[in-house]
Amino acid sequence: MKKYLALLSPIVYLSLATSAFAQDKSASVNNSLCDTTGQFSALCGITSTNFGSIVGAIVQLIFVVAVIVALLYLVYGGFRWLVSGGDKSQVAAAREHLVAAIIGLVIIFLSYFILNLLLTFFRIGSLNTLTIPTIPQV
Repeated sequence: MKKYLALLSPIVYLSLATSAFAQDKSASVNNSLCDTTGQFSALCGITSTNFGSIVGAIVQLIFVVAVIVALLYLVYGGFRWLVSGGDKSQVAAAREHLVAAIIGLVIIFLSYFILNLLLTFFRIGSLNTLTIPTIPQV
């Protein structure tokens, strides 16, 4: 009896499915999943032709954020050096912060250069089209 019930239950379940997602042909309904008036309306036009530019913009944004964080870390290391008061352990810790920030900046710039080199080598494009967004005036 359990075997029959296990075999019969998916059939009953599928036969009792309601038409909740059926399209009403008589009414004109906007079936678009995209809200063209919302905050993310720019994402509604993503196609296979412009997906690469969106990924490129995201990669550029990541690089810009990484450079800003590394520069802030460099400033933090310099500030720690200034307020160390000549204490050798604090000066050494501040020097480590400065060296880490400089190494981070070198790694960021090298990775940007290598990525551009690879994209140019494989003829995909380049990340040279960096546009900095501006804040609209009210």
